Parts: sequence; C-alpha cells; structure tokens
Amino acid sequence: MMIRPPALLFFLSLIISGCSGGIDNSRLRADVIEDMPGGFALGQLPMRPASAYLRAATAQGLVAFDAQGQVIPALASRWIVTDDGLSYIFRLEKIQWNDGRPVTSKQVADSLNIRIRELRNSALGRELTAVDRSVSMTGKIIEIRLKSPMPNLLELLAQPEFGLIDKGAGSGPMLAQKSGPAMQLRLKGFDESGDPVLSSERVILQPNLPAAALVRFKAGQTDVISGGRFHHLPLLSAANISGGLVQSDPVPGLFGLLFAETGPFLSLQSHREAIAMAIDRPRLLTSFDNFAWQESLTLMPETLQNRANIPPPRWSALPVTQRQELARGVVSQWEAANGNIRPLRISVPDNAGGRILFARIRADLAAIGLDAQRALPQRDADLRLLDIVADISSPSWYLGQLSCDVTPVCDKAADGLVRQARQTSDPAERQRLLGEAELMLQETRNFIPLANPLRWSLTRDGLLGYAPNPRGLHLLQYLGRNPS
Repeated sequence: MMIRPPALLFFLSLIISGCSGGIDNSRLRADVIEDMPGGFALGQLPMRPASAYLRAATAQGLVAFDAQGQVIPALASRWIVTDDGLSYIFRLEKIQWNDGRPVTSKQVADSLNIRIRELRNSALGRELTAVDRSVSMTGKIIEIRLKSPMPNLLELLAQPEFGLIDKGAGSGPMLAQKSGPAMQLRLKGFDESGDPVLSSERVILQPNLPAAALVRFKAGQTDVISGGRFHHLPLLSAANISGGLVQSDPVPGLFGLLFAETGPFLSLQSHREAIAMAIDRPRLLTSFDNFAWQESLTLMPETLQNRANIPPPRWSALPVTQRQELARGVVSQWEAANGNIRPLRISVPDNAGGRILFARIRADLAAIGLDAQRALPQRDADLRLLDIVADISSPSWYLGQLSCDVTPVCDKAADGLVRQARQTSDPAERQRLLGEAELMLQETRNFIPLANPLRWSLTRDGLLGYAPNPRGLHLLQYLGRNPS
C-alpha cells in the first residue's frame, strides 16, 4: 500500500519524536549497577539502588527532585514554613493513590509518621532527630511539627526513601509491572473525564552486576546505565567504552578513609595526621581515567552553603615529597622507641578499582615506612573507605558521618556541638557551632579526605530527559521526555 505524502510526514514525525540519534525514547531500557543485585524490595533498608529508582517512580513524597536535582512539588502543591522554623505546612494536590483511592491528608500524615519511624535507624536517622510528628489539619492540609528548626527538611523529604505508600499503593507518576528480572514502568495520565490512563511510552528497569550491564550496553540491549562508582571505572576501559558516553555527576559527599580502630600507633592524632599527609591524591586519582574526579583535603566541600570558613590543614600547601618526609620522621621516631608497627588493615572494595586504590595508598604508606594489608568490607580494619553522597546540603550531615555513633575514633565534644547546633533556632549560632565541630574533627583527624565521591552513568546518544545533577539520581519519570 502506498503511503500518501501527508501520512508519510505524520509517520516520520512519530518516529522522530520517539527516536533521536538511533534511540527509541518511547521504549527505554535502563540498567542500574548493583554490586550485589537482589531484586526489588521497596521496604528494605538500606534501599538497593534499583529499588530506590522504583520507589521514586511509583511512590512520591510530599516533594520530589526534578531532573536537575532541585526540589519540586509532588504530593504537595505548595507549602509554607512558620517564622520560628518549627512547622512546615503543606497543601496537598488533588491526586489519587495508584489503586484509584483519593489521597487524604490523614493518609499522608499517617504514612509519613510510619515512614519516619522506619527510617530512624537508617542512614537518614541522624537528620530525623528534630522531627516530632506529622498531623492532618484538614482534608488537604498536613503539618510537620519539629522539635527544632530543620533548614534542609525539604531535601530530606525529596529522597526516594520518603516515597509514601498507603495500603500497598503509592501515588507516583508511574505504574510498574514485573517483567522477568526487570520492571516495566509506564507514565500515568488522565483523559478528558479525569480518569487515569497509561501512556504507551515505557521504561524497562533492571538491576545488574556492573560487567553484565556494560555487556548489555555494548550489545545495544540497554540505553542508559546508572549507579557507576570509582571502582567500576576499570571495567569501562576493559569494555572499550568511549569516554564521550560517560556522564559524571557533580555529587558532594565523603570519599576517603575513616579510622575505625586505634591500636598503639594509631591512638595518637599526630600519627593519623602523618598518614593523611603521606597520600599523593593527584597521583592516586590519575590512576583512574576520569577528569571529573577532584581531590579533597577538607571534611566537607569548601563551597558548601552555611559552612564556616574552616581552612584546609596547614600541611596541604606543602609538596607531597616534603609532606612524606615529615611523616616519615614521625614513623621513625615511634619505631625507635616502640619497635615495628604492624601492617595497617585497610578495607576497600574487592574488585579491580578497589585493588588499584589500595595499591596506590599502600605505595604512599611505604614511602613513610608503613606497610598495609587489604581487608575486605565488613571485616576488622584499621581504616575503611567511605564513599557516600550527601543526602542534604548541610554541614551537620558531614559531621554526623564521622561521629562516635560511627567509629570509636571520634570526638565526643564535637558531637555535643553538633547536637547543640541541631537544637538552636539561630542560624548564625548554628553555623558557629558546626564550624567549631568541624575544626575539632579536622584536628582530631579521624577521617582522611581523598576526593569528591564519583558517580557516573552511560547514556546512548539521543537519550532525552537525562541531566547530570548533584544528587546522582536519574529518575525514570524524566527519561525519554523532552525537558521543555
């Protein structure tokens, strides 16, 4: 049958709208890297990466993140914060749960209270200490009452973990259906009568081991891979993946070595400082082919909002050869008085990237007279690698990751200052207290910053709706859609 010119133009427009650069944006396949894939479990804590994407798509919270990582309305259409900062009041959208029931403020308040209780023992728990409860005020208004101000509450509520579920149903922008080891997700819409309808566009979400995800990408079986970390970078070279396809996210957070044990040598701050001085960060990072990876010398980003002006350690301006010479003197002095120092046990990922990182650190420690052994994660170690993205843009988050709740090598006085800062209603006083705590922890040296966390994705040419962002999240509801 011959296609007439107008029909041909219409047919081509459909292809162009769905496909760009050889990719069909209406039928996307998304792989999420997991080092230990375990299927989908929306209630499990900590949430696996693929489960976090699934929950964010199907169970939105009061607010959410957009493709650029900014907080936007979700269940709530708007909100206000009282002058004392102790109450957030949200007006809900007219919306339904995914099973068709209308969403009410009581359901949302109850679900939020349940979720907060569930999350108190999770990694987000430290930031929830100031939350009192949420209450339903009218059919469409809920209030979150706080014990002390939480300037970054909205950032917290936008995390995938805060996607709310009532009677097994979420209210997110997508519906999911199991499809073998994957989930098939479709966007929800509404017809002229206001009844929900499903879009024909879909995203197939699948967790995969890093090597398997790269094989699928090379074979054209997936369009986007999310969740790449530093220790997966060697696989890109092994798979001969073009660097132009790698997208790095500008994520803040912590990447470095946390002291987890003391022992005779490590019990002294000056000895922990010597180890921090010894590491040649630029040389370490250039072992991995990624120009977005930048070294770090401070406990938190120097550009972090509301951070006090805490300078980096005094030795950071010295050449690394001079730093190592000073550190070697500290080690020699101890050994002259106390004998040999046993090898330091350092916990890093058990893969190619982890082995490269350990080899570089071990060489730097050897330069100052120390030996090191690689310890597996979850085993006894003197130092263990922290590689985490910040949940909120607050100095309190960083200091909470280095507290006495996390490691015995800590400063209880600094923890006390953080608690005071979280309880004060004066922003200037909060900044002062957190600045004092940061300076104390920097001088305690229970953590050695190495770099910013590295998060990367692979995207096929022509993918719509993808944007590198400071959350490291590439939510499914935006993929395949024109940003305009």
